[in-house]
Amino acid sequence: MVILVDNNVSKFLNNKKKPKKNFFISLLSKLLVCFILVMLCLILMKRNEKFNKFMNDKVFKDNLSFAYLNNLYNKYFGNILPSYKTEDTEVVFNEKLEYSNASIYHDGYKLMVSDKYLVPIIENGIVVHIGKMEEYGNVVIIEGIDGVDIWYGNLDNISVSLYDYVTKGSYLGEVKDNNLYLVFEKNQEYLKIEDYLKD
Repeated sequence: MVILVDNNVSKFLNNKKKPKKNFFISLLSKLLVCFILVMLCLILMKRNEKFNKFMNDKVFKDNLSFAYLNNLYNKYFGNILPSYKTEDTEVVFNEKLEYSNASIYHDGYKLMVSDKYLVPIIENGIVVHIGKMEEYGNVVIIEGIDGVDIWYGNLDNISVSLYDYVTKGSYLGEVKDNNLYLVFEKNQEYLKIEDYLKD
């Protein structure tokens, strides 16, 4: 008995194993690069006093921006975890922050927005906190690639998870009523809204 297989089907069956192999090779090579970079930093810290002082000042004393490092890594090496190529997706939510009035509220600001306003993310970054905070309700804190932590308060229907890398303009959640609380913090100092939100 002879079974004829279409040429396209046979190519598909032969290529089915390659993505898995490529996935592991890519993952191992990225882990190797990370390991080499860490080892180089440790060797330089041990042998070079200036580099050791620089690392202590910039990494251990100051607030190290993991969002900035993640963005830099993605720019030059791609995503940390390689994934299978999927079909292109269309962006359905890409908005700018809109509000009618801003007033000082504790360490930040209270913005008047429309009822059940869909909150866009102000800057690319990593989600470092999700939970309730006194005076702010449900809060999401995103460490931006510029080193500024942005607190979004009074949220409901939050669409992100802890340690997600999020992009500017994408959907974060909605406000419970018509007030959005924002706090801009960098190196334990609170920034003014006009200094940060420049159109």
